[in-house]
Amino acid sequence: MIDGSGSWALRLRNGQAVFDEFMQAAPFPISRATLARRTGLSKPTVSALVSDLEDAGVVSLIPPPETSQNRIGRPATPYALVPDAALVVGVDMGATKIIVGVADLLGRVLAEERIETASHAGAAVDTVVAATTRLLETLGGKADLLESGCVGVPGVYRPRLDRVEMSPNLSGFADLPIRAALSERLGVPVTIENDVNLAAVAEAEAMDDLGGLDFVAISVGTGIGAGLVMDGKLYRGGHGAAGELGSIDISGAGDNRAQRLTLEDVASAPAIRRRFRQAVDNGLTSRLERDAEVSEILLAASSGDEAASEAIGIAAEAMASAVAWLCWFGDPARIVFGGGVGSNPTFVDAVRSRLDRYLDVTPELVASALGNRAAFMGAISTARASVRTTFVRGRLGR
Repeated sequence: MIDGSGSWALRLRNGQAVFDEFMQAAPFPISRATLARRTGLSKPTVSALVSDLEDAGVVSLIPPPETSQNRIGRPATPYALVPDAALVVGVDMGATKIIVGVADLLGRVLAEERIETASHAGAAVDTVVAATTRLLETLGGKADLLESGCVGVPGVYRPRLDRVEMSPNLSGFADLPIRAALSERLGVPVTIENDVNLAAVAEAEAMDDLGGLDFVAISVGTGIGAGLVMDGKLYRGGHGAAGELGSIDISGAGDNRAQRLTLEDVASAPAIRRRFRQAVDNGLTSRLERDAEVSEILLAASSGDEAASEAIGIAAEAMASAVAWLCWFGDPARIVFGGGVGSNPTFVDAVRSRLDRYLDVTPELVASALGNRAAFMGAISTARASVRTTFVRGRLGR
């Protein structure tokens, strides 16, 4: 938001309103008359601002088609956003892999790298910076066009402390001011957000119905987390930790528990592999090797493999119980499963078949169409959104 008074601040606020309309209309052109109508600004003011944006390389005039030259009257002169007037970087910093991508103002990914995650958060930050530099070089040395960034992290981000907490699958965040470090090294404002929250942002944008107003995105992979969307808005909670579904204690009540057992201990990818090995050791039959990957276990379970079905069934039962608690509390219309395990239809079907035992009215359960790219695409979207608050000040304020 552009604060202040006087003609300079007013010009920037009006420029922001016009730029927002260009972003909303993109990739389609929009006329100055339409801009005036939508923003409530006068036509002379809109014309002046469009000229300023054109001079700054942000928008360009779209020549009218030849067929319009035979029409009577003066044709409208449409302008369109220049997609590569600015670039953004989006990052999914996962526990096992990092996706780094550079996109234009339309959200089109122009260059991308997928890298194995280092064992320490500080090294992961180094990886992000190095990959971003390489990608910008492959695009022709466009580092000066980078305007904003967003990084999804596998934990709870505390903005006031600039620190990531509750990240058991990637250590080293305790003494790392991650937003400050990345913003300084990349030279642009960087937003830090929980990775599953970003996945929820991307899933919401991919939905074209009212199911996107109240839903939960659950990521099941190396870890388990949830992004909650209520009344069309991402819900982070009072301390930014909403959705830490994997930390739910499922070991039962009472004082006789041998140890605390969480949902992540039972339904995550490592837990499924561990349970599969136990099933094989206990004599259940399987066509798979004992150290099979989760993708192989899911495929085998879909065809009735005994040990694989046992492992997936236990994970699905625990997840169905957790989903029931979510429904009793938040009543979502839809649950979207993502991640390496969650986006597999076999896992979703297994959870669905067990959910009826907990709920009279069940939400719609679907596998994510975005798969493992949901958090990354959410990071691109969030970086683009932040451009809308900084770009005009940088271009028109010069």
